[in-house]
Amino acid sequence: MKHKKIFLNAFLIVFYSILVCVISSCSSSSNDLSIYSPDNDIALNPGDMDFPSPMESDRGWGSAKYPWHLVDGLRAPAYWEYGLAFTGGHKELIDTCGWRQATINFGEPKKFNRVVIWHCSVEAEMESYFIKYWDDGANCWKTAVHAKNVQQRIKTYKPDFTEGFSQLKTINTLPIEDTFETVTSSKVRYLFNNCHIAHGWLYEFEVYYDKPGDRPKCLVVKSVRQ
Repeated sequence: MKHKKIFLNAFLIVFYSILVCVISSCSSSSNDLSIYSPDNDIALNPGDMDFPSPMESDRGWGSAKYPWHLVDGLRAPAYWEYGLAFTGGHKELIDTCGWRQATINFGEPKKFNRVVIWHCSVEAEMESYFIKYWDDGANCWKTAVHAKNVQQRIKTYKPDFTEGFSQLKTINTLPIEDTFETVTSSKVRYLFNNCHIAHGWLYEFEVYYDKPGDRPKCLVVKSVRQ
């Protein structure tokens, strides 16, 4: 973990400046943003065991196939083979294309109303996706968010991330954030179809419960909720 922090701290200041561009309408809170997930991320689990657990997620391919990276607290990858790169996609890598998902199991019911998923930026190509939560009583998945026109919505801030990280000659990372009415559930899922994209590649899956009146004035990015 020490060598990861040394590598990531090298571009921490530049990352701050990129995020300031994203939320330029806000000022002071931008200084609190970090390449590390904050402690109030209820999906955070750098221990690679127990809960919260990402092990119900679909399998990955190549060298980027370690689900535990989704909850380790690193929003930007420490090396190329990082995160969870899904099979399929329009080139049908390893498997046919279709619906793919990443799931976080909290091990017990949790309240939450905000999700931030950090993508390999060149893989944030889907036109729509779902954020779902498990209804323990009905024993089924229910939809919290169905986001559409994703490309149109992220284009205003995507260049700040891609250009900034290209200058550092490192891997791009791009957050997509959704807020929704508070739910109580033991699981949350990110679901998308990858038949029209490369395949989909996630670095971090953050989940939050913002109490009434405590929601940040400056979210990381604009919500893509339809």
